[in-house]
Amino acid sequence: MLRVVAMVLFGLMFLAEAGDLYGLVLTLADPVPTADRFGITARAEVLRSTVLMILALVVCFGALASLVGLLLRRPALFRKSALACALGYLVYGLYQVADGTLQLGSVVVVLAGLIYVVLGGLAYAMYRSVH
Repeated sequence: MLRVVAMVLFGLMFLAEAGDLYGLVLTLADPVPTADRFGITARAEVLRSTVLMILALVVCFGALASLVGLLLRRPALFRKSALACALGYLVYGLYQVADGTLQLGSVVVVLAGLIYVVLGGLAYAMYRSVH
């Protein structure tokens, strides 16, 4: 049963990060509106979005590979990928908290970062529990 829960969880994490990646690609294509909304320069937004995109790729591929590891019953693939996903979420969340606090002054970004930290904890719990 825990394996099925983990499959659903990592599948949802993959889909959520794929959507996040799409939004970051759109932001990088035209960073000015987002930069204006946050009150930063377009160059700062490009840097911020690029860092977030790299971290989102780690999470996305980690979640997808975790799902594949679970489906194929490959414990080593699952464990490495789930750990990558968990650490990716943790770093992503901490970056968002720091960025929202220090650069953007945005409570929404800080809250989003905290949600990412919680998701990282959830991914880590699955890493420790499954197999």
